[in-house]
Amino acid sequence: MADALTKPQSDVDRVLLDLTDNQRTFQSNYGESLLKIRRAIFHEVAIATTAGLVLGGLVGVIVGQRRH
Repeated sequence: MADALTKPQSDVDRVLLDLTDNQRTFQSNYGESLLKIRRAIFHEVAIATTAGLVLGGLVGVIVGQRRH
C-alpha cells in the first residue's frame, strides 16, 4: 500500500493533471495563432514598404521631369 496516495497528495495530483490538460488545450487553440499573426504582420509590412518605395520613386520621377 506504499503506492496509494493520501488525500492531499491525490488533490495535488488532480490539480497538476488539470493544469497539464489546460496547458495542452491552450497550446492547441492558440499556439498556431501566434505564428499566423506574426506572418500576417510581416506580409502587410512588406506590402506597405514595397508600395511606398514604388510610389516614392514614381513621385520622384514626376518631380524630376517637371524640373527639366
